[in-house]
Amino acid sequence: MAFLTQLTGVSGGPHGNGHYVLWISPKVFNDLPIKMWKYNRPPDEDRVKEIRAYMETSNRMDGIVYLACLDDELVCYESNHRRQALKQMDDVTNMSHILVDVLENATHEKIRNEFNRLNKAVSVPEIYVVNEPEISVEDLNDLVKSFCKNYAFCKVNTNHPQRPHLNRDMVADEFYRVMKENHIGVDEFVRRLTELNRRMSFRDKAKLTPKIIEKCQRSGLWLFAWSSKLNAKDLME
Repeated sequence: MAFLTQLTGVSGGPHGNGHYVLWISPKVFNDLPIKMWKYNRPPDEDRVKEIRAYMETSNRMDGIVYLACLDDELVCYESNHRRQALKQMDDVTNMSHILVDVLENATHEKIRNEFNRLNKAVSVPEIYVVNEPEISVEDLNDLVKSFCKNYAFCKVNTNHPQRPHLNRDMVADEFYRVMKENHIGVDEFVRRLTELNRRMSFRDKAKLTPKIIEKCQRSGLWLFAWSSKLNAKDLME
């Protein structure tokens, strides 16, 4: 923690309960050896681009970036989208200072408590906050990234997508839940999901609006036409 307060372009001090609140210049912040906390979900690149565009026009970063000193490393456990957006900016000389909360002498348990406190009103897929997930986080992330890329026509960045749209976090949550309920891994899940999507394309569409049908036909994705939730029983064999 001491090295942060000694840097030029950093001001602030203790804020209680092991937290330091600091004002840090964007250039100094970008030069810090910050890593993403290993239990975080990876940033959605579409959201990162949106945030970067906003910061380039406003010359400011909204909100607080939350860091923790963990095992002699500096990790970001909240606000990684904004952190990545700032890293991608070509010029930060006109940016305002950034408000940063640093948790000193952190453990994974302390960070998890802080993360859950900050996200009380936000649905966070369980796989990103449990100690030892039954399903590989890396495999799930790769699957979700590939799925969202394949069906980019239906992907949106809103928190509550309307059928048949999806967002990255919704897909991660649903995929993990169904794999866990059916006790299957990623490869088997993909096989069953592909078959389910094919079967759903032949379902009775009387209850679907013409607009939903048109979007599903264009994208080839029917999984979220009738509901934004997957039925785990539909993927049982």
